[in-house]
Amino acid sequence: MSQIPSERVPISSLVRTPYIRILTYPKISLRAARSRLAQLNKLGVELLVFEGRSKIGRLGILGIGTVSVVVKSEAGGEVFALKIRRTDANRPRMREEFELTRLANRIGVGAEVVGHTRDLLLLQYLDYVELHAWFKSLKGPERRAMARGIIHRVLNQCRKLDIMGLDHGQLSNLRKHVVVVNNVPYIIDFESASLNRTPKNVTTAAQYILIGGKMSALARLLIGVKSQGPLLAALREYKETKSDVSYAHLLEVLRLSSD
Repeated sequence: MSQIPSERVPISSLVRTPYIRILTYPKISLRAARSRLAQLNKLGVELLVFEGRSKIGRLGILGIGTVSVVVKSEAGGEVFALKIRRTDANRPRMREEFELTRLANRIGVGAEVVGHTRDLLLLQYLDYVELHAWFKSLKGPERRAMARGIIHRVLNQCRKLDIMGLDHGQLSNLRKHVVVVNNVPYIIDFESASLNRTPKNVTTAAQYILIGGKMSALARLLIGVKSQGPLLAALREYKETKSDVSYAHLLEVLRLSSD
């Protein structure tokens, strides 16, 4: 898919068509737009940059989900990702996602959250590639070591979340929620995260990467896992105990260091 041309728009112009469609997606509301302009000012956002592979109308955006639309933005001369709550979202505010993302940040997981208002969430901007595309791009003699390194880092981040008791909730569709920047993985989008259910981050991520996901056959080949049997057994053991011992055993089965 070709990249949609970029368009830089100061926030004072966002109440106009077609930009108001993004600000109050999916239903245009002048009242909501004015409220969100005030919230943008509060966060120090000066302009939105409409670019990305997704689009609403003719305007490029970074992404669109069931809770928010994600747009590139600028504040104080720096670039950020801005999540704008959909007017039909199943929640009235962005505060919970802010708090849960901030918790993840405290253990070194996720894009850094910068600030929030009722309807907006400002985050570190990541110029990323999706995980499956990163795997497909691997070439040369270092590709196996790089694959091991990225899988190990993803699982270690998931382990940290499991220990904290924070379940991401969307890692079964890991393609959209783990991205790579300069060979470093980031778990993103904590809009469905929860502290009130059993965390399944390690098992869900491992199942996607190594068993049922788009890149699983390639990932297993690169790290040298020939049979799924021992892996499935290690995942069952971890699911039951979530102990340091069972996690170390999982890494051993995957031929990854337990450091």
